[in-house]
Amino acid sequence: MRKLPRSLRFYVAASTLYAAVVFFAVQFIYTFQLTQSGLLVAQRDSGDVLSSIQIVSFIVWLGISLIAAAVMHRLATALAGAKTAEEEAKTVGEQKEQELGSIFGLSAAIAGPLDLEQIGSYFVAAIRGALPADMTLALIVYDDVLEAFRTVATDGPRSAALREKSYSSVALPAVVRTRVIDHRQSLLLVDDEAHRDMWKRVVEELPALGTAKSFAALPLISRERLVGALLLIGEGTGDLIADKVQLPMIMGQYVAGSIHSALSVKEAEARAEREALVNRVAQRARASLDPEEILRGTVEELAKVLEVSRALVCTGATEDDLAVSYEWDATGVAPVGIGAKHVPVARLAARLGRTIIVTDVRKDRRFTDPRGAEDVISQDVVAAAATPIRVGGQLAGALSFSQVDRSREWTADDVRLIEAVAQELRIAITAAEAFERQRAAVVELERLNRAKSDFVSIVSHEFRTPLTGIQGFSEMMASEELTIDEMREYAGDINKDAHRLNRMITEMLDLDKMESGRMQLHRERLDLNAVISDAVDRVRPNAPQHPVSLRLDPLVGEMNGDRDKLIQVMANLLSNAVKYSPKGGEIVVSSRAEGGAAHVVVRDHGMGIPKASLETIFERYGRVESPETRHIQGTGLGLPIVRQIVHLHGGTVWAESSVGEGSVFHVTLPRAAAGTAAAEAAS
Repeated sequence: MRKLPRSLRFYVAASTLYAAVVFFAVQFIYTFQLTQSGLLVAQRDSGDVLSSIQIVSFIVWLGISLIAAAVMHRLATALAGAKTAEEEAKTVGEQKEQELGSIFGLSAAIAGPLDLEQIGSYFVAAIRGALPADMTLALIVYDDVLEAFRTVATDGPRSAALREKSYSSVALPAVVRTRVIDHRQSLLLVDDEAHRDMWKRVVEELPALGTAKSFAALPLISRERLVGALLLIGEGTGDLIADKVQLPMIMGQYVAGSIHSALSVKEAEARAEREALVNRVAQRARASLDPEEILRGTVEELAKVLEVSRALVCTGATEDDLAVSYEWDATGVAPVGIGAKHVPVARLAARLGRTIIVTDVRKDRRFTDPRGAEDVISQDVVAAAATPIRVGGQLAGALSFSQVDRSREWTADDVRLIEAVAQELRIAITAAEAFERQRAAVVELERLNRAKSDFVSIVSHEFRTPLTGIQGFSEMMASEELTIDEMREYAGDINKDAHRLNRMITEMLDLDKMESGRMQLHRERLDLNAVISDAVDRVRPNAPQHPVSLRLDPLVGEMNGDRDKLIQVMANLLSNAVKYSPKGGEIVVSSRAEGGAAHVVVRDHGMGIPKASLETIFERYGRVESPETRHIQGTGLGLPIVRQIVHLHGGTVWAESSVGEGSVFHVTLPRAAAGTAAAEAAS
């Protein structure tokens, strides 16, 4: 049906024409009737009067027609408005019904168990009709473990740039991270010109927008969990005002629940597979108490399951201390090397205290613009993942995996598996370390028990000898008639045995002080060669069968040390050389300067020391037990005292020997100011 015209001019013109036609028609008929009746001739003289009456009548009639035209215009306008409102209400109703139908259809379609791709396809099909044909939409799912989004469905002219893409949280535009991920609020940019600066930054960080004019990012939340987001890209200004995104927001919340369920099912299935693998790894790890075997079996199996190129176990108590302690490499992959400390991904995981994933180091701002050289990833690594290992709340190391020559999209299952194995590894290593500590404690107890037995044996033997002499000589002096000379001789023997007892007791007390850190050195500037000569002069009278040769380097110069303690070191070494050379033989004492240290060597031609005993002789009561040494007196404290005094001076001591060929004892000490700091630190 044709609409009534609404122009007032039309109604005025039509009314004027209608009034004129009707008036002239009536006048014509009226005049014709008067003429027929002869009244017009009789009244010809009154024509002027009649003309005036006709003009007035025409004007009145025209006025009435115009009023009628205005009334008709108002009525027509009202009728047209009512009809338009009815049609619009009908259209809105049909649109609402269509929207409700789309919502109910989507709800029914995604009600069953579906994977994410199926949910995405149903969602796109349902919402496509409610959006302009040139608008691009993308449904992206959020993985809170990986802190990344993955596109599961997209449609529109720009869909090719969004399809099957993944976006880490750090790679998304900053305004999207802040608004959508952190605050979980919708982001609407309705006009690129109105938000020019912000739009420019968003386009730089999300190139898929290109020349679009409007953009929206709507968070999808289910049970207080961010499960994804809906991206809308409009080609025209104002395509994405608040009213136009109401339906996508409503349908997005419907699909959020389905996404949450799909993620939960997927996580449950992955958890079952992961727990099976972790249990297998845990059983293997706990079957051994050897940390090396645990690392080898666990890390190798995990690396093969993840299909990575390289797996590293780094140990260290701080980020800077991390170093590779175990490495597994796939065939053809160059090793990093045990002890290597250039492990930037592991360092970052240790620094942040959480798992770190890198999809492509060439595009990751954390490594394309690193803080320093230690954060630069080696050229062959493209993708990597690392998680810290903590024992007792303290950093113990990190587990690192890398992919060589290609990027990799790490899944949430990969991350959870790495973290679960790291947890089991921590437990296994803790148990192995506890066992090792217990074993070491048992070994130490056994050593202490042997030391106690040795102490009792040595004391009972070494102390009994002088005590027997003291007792025998004193009894003879008390019971026999002795001359003055005999009395003096016996008194000298008693004094000698008393000095021997006093020396043994002093040695034990001094060693206790040194080992407990209570021994204080009385440092002074001294000539080391003079100290050596003084010690040799004291030993020579008591060793007539052992000529002592000195070969001293004058470049040794002076050093800071305790004169009495250094004389004791040399005296103990020379006494040891004399005692263990029962057949006599030359003893050579030499010194030489080696950089900032003085190297002193005492060489004898005695019975020698077995290689297995070269370290134990420096332990308390450590003696070489053999038929040849059984008759040699000694407490086993001389060499331990030597080691303690040398360490207090910041030096080192060791022995070299071959059985039957003699022994060589080496002592190094810091010279002059070069070693003052080290010696004071050791003291």
